[in-house]
Amino acid sequence: MAELRYGLAEGEGAGREVRLRPNIYLSRKGGHFVSLINSTYGAVASLCASGVGRVFGWLEAPKHADGYDAWKGSATANTDKLFCIYADPENVFAIPANEKSASVNASCIGKGAAILLSGTTYTIVQKAKVGGAITASPLFVVDFDKDIRTLYVKVKQTKRQAN
Repeated sequence: MAELRYGLAEGEGAGREVRLRPNIYLSRKGGHFVSLINSTYGAVASLCASGVGRVFGWLEAPKHADGYDAWKGSATANTDKLFCIYADPENVFAIPANEKSASVNASCIGKGAAILLSGTTYTIVQKAKVGGAITASPLFVVDFDKDIRTLYVKVKQTKRQAN
């Protein structure tokens, strides 16, 4: 049986390697949108949480850890680097929808979407939410797949964190 693969769906996928904050978890069942934060080692990528204001890009994760549905970064600061696809205007990303399948439909297209983060450690999953009570909407929906509850999104120009 085929498995869903979230991430870059359209676009060139230009990017660069970025350092990661310690103990980052990237679930294969969710999104990998990150923003850059300042640390004692310079800018490091951190998984975008609910209510995030700016998005730098999408991390490409290595194979998940044996027995888990996620990859875990090192607990030691300034150890890991991963490739990050920029949140450029031509890039479209596939991300799971937080909505029930009945809510994922053509009315989502053109709407803003928030990034939601739920779970802890290996169960952390990042999803997109359209409508309802959302505090920030750095994404906008360009397409959808109702059957697999997936949204295809771009990062809004005004919400892109500079390269």
